[in-house]
Amino acid sequence: MNTLHTISVKEFAKSNNFTSIAPAIRTNSNNYPYITFINADNKAENVYFSKSSSADIGVGQLVTKELLSSYQVAETTNAEGEKRMKLVSNSNRVSLDSLLD
Repeated sequence: MNTLHTISVKEFAKSNNFTSIAPAIRTNSNNYPYITFINADNKAENVYFSKSSSADIGVGQLVTKELLSSYQVAETTNAEGEKRMKLVSNSNRVSLDSLLD
């Protein structure tokens, strides 16, 4: 069984030195939605929503703090065996450590 490892969008951005994002959801030629993350050198990476997470996302939708808080980033493997980062729905779990501090 494969374990899905997720991190927050904030952790993902920080660990990849992203400093900005495109302000709205975009889609590729197959209508798959994604968010473009951009680093300080103006290099961009498109991170796509998982199939199940993309149901409530529309092209042109503004990327807000509330929207980003609804998602996490997970490393997945595509049909060709390539590793990809995907936006997945937040599990709405609370860290036990945060409750015990």
